[in-house]
Amino acid sequence: MKDNTNNKEFWNNYVPYWEKKVGDANQNDKAPDKTPDDLMLEELFNAMNVSWNDKVLDYGCGFCRLYPIYQKNIAGGGIDKNLYCGLDISEVMLEHAELKHHDLKIGKNLFEFDGLHVPFDDSSFDQIICFGVFDAVRQENVLGELLRVLKAGGKLLLSGKNDTYFSDDKDAYIAEVNARKKGHPNFFTDVHRLRNELLLRNVSFEEERYYLYRKEFAINKYDKTIPETFYQWVWVMKKNEEIYNFEFPRFSDTFSKIVLKE
Repeated sequence: MKDNTNNKEFWNNYVPYWEKKVGDANQNDKAPDKTPDDLMLEELFNAMNVSWNDKVLDYGCGFCRLYPIYQKNIAGGGIDKNLYCGLDISEVMLEHAELKHHDLKIGKNLFEFDGLHVPFDDSSFDQIICFGVFDAVRQENVLGELLRVLKAGGKLLLSGKNDTYFSDDKDAYIAEVNARKKGHPNFFTDVHRLRNELLLRNVSFEEERYYLYRKEFAINKYDKTIPETFYQWVWVMKKNEEIYNFEFPRFSDTFSKIVLKE
């Protein structure tokens, strides 16, 4: 399968590192360079108010970290695994997910794709989760695709990195430099511009969280109103009506404005 992001090989080799990092975060509050744990992901998932009969897309699902949270928190008509769909660029990730969750199957619930074009029809999903993934994709293309396959009235959980963080946020700077050395894909968002573009398309914001410094993301310390300068952001958005313009002006770059100033 063609890899339009040129990162398929990177993600195929990412499985052991990412599974260990998530495991460390869940087991140790003081893990080095801690990533958000599953309790935080569960809190954000619950903020979406997913119904038992909603069709859910887990975009960039990896080894389907979200799936146990989905199973645990959906009540009402019972769990229909066919309403959960995982999408990832890495066949190795999907094979690992299939082994980890025996009721998920590649080609049925789990799908490999090219990293850009979501292989589903318009308005296919009630809810979409894109957590910890948006900063590793070509954002203008991917956001248009996510909004295309989301139903009117549906919600999208999205997280990413702002392009302007504090100059004294050494953790953020070191992470950006090290990611580039490792060949890790990295995209930073002009969040103020993106937010305005979404409002123009009648997308509303159900939940907004802004983490001023990199270390605050892992401990879930955030502001609810958008500041001028910050590092990480999480939104729960609602697509209030059909959207016919999925073309976005450029709002992302592979470098933060901090590094570009150097």
